[in-house]
Amino acid sequence: MGKTNLIKIISTDDMPELNRIDTQLKAIILSMEGMIPGSRSFGLAREFMSRPPYEAINLFAIELEEKVEQYIPEITIANVEGTVHNDGLIDVTIYVERRN
Repeated sequence: MGKTNLIKIISTDDMPELNRIDTQLKAIILSMEGMIPGSRSFGLAREFMSRPPYEAINLFAIELEEKVEQYIPEITIANVEGTVHNDGLIDVTIYVERRN
């Protein structure tokens, strides 16, 4: 079985709806922009994929923040942390909080 990148989503405050938000965030992350008829802007453009790892993490965070504002307006991305492993895999932790 091959290794995969890890995405972990953590709430900075106690959100009972974290499971729903986790599902919505992962749907945005796993969808490529332009692939869903009727909602062509849903998903990520994936321009970060061809960048060096730490630059990719930063671009991923920026793109995700923009999409969350549009598609999950009740939350905001508080922080995105990434760990790059020697084998090239990246673990990402996304911290979310309620939007004021």
